[in-house]
Amino acid sequence: MRNTYFTSYFPLITILLFSASLSIATVMVVIDYLQTFGIYDGMLEFFSNNGIKLALFIVFALIFFMVFSALKLIANTVTELSLLFFSKDVVGENLTKIRGGSVIYLIGGSFSLAVIQYPIFIIGLFLLATIGYFVYIVYKISQTLTSFSLIGLVLFHVLFWFIFLLGTLYLCFRLYNSIMASLPV
Repeated sequence: MRNTYFTSYFPLITILLFSASLSIATVMVVIDYLQTFGIYDGMLEFFSNNGIKLALFIVFALIFFMVFSALKLIANTVTELSLLFFSKDVVGENLTKIRGGSVIYLIGGSFSLAVIQYPIFIIGLFLLATIGYFVYIVYKISQTLTSFSLIGLVLFHVLFWFIFLLGTLYLCFRLYNSIMASLPV
């Protein structure tokens, strides 16, 4: 007998793995910038080398943990909302079927620790795991959906994430432009 809750802790481990690998990579980049700008030597008067690295790691790990946790919450909500709209499953069997897909993210998170030197590869692994997980979800629940419902589910996800990313980038550009416009130059 297989316990359905066996994989329930995989998302937390995955978030910790991706957060740790991105934090370590970000700390290395930030320390290089601090040394380039000459700030790092001044910081060494107040903190030890390891103390600066640890403090930066904790700050970035917390930030990345919050970002990945928020993305997980949004992704779960979008998945369940799309199943509400397009699936005739009222018991929740589809949610049980797709629960095992968290292994894909766990594998991606494990590989992310191997490519800490290259932050772009960590982001690439995350995107690859996301696409793999989405294909897994569509494959697992395709037997219970009609062709129209399957197309609707895929379009719902694609459109939501496209609008979400586009809106976030737009807000970031607007914020950047407003900060640049307010600087006295």
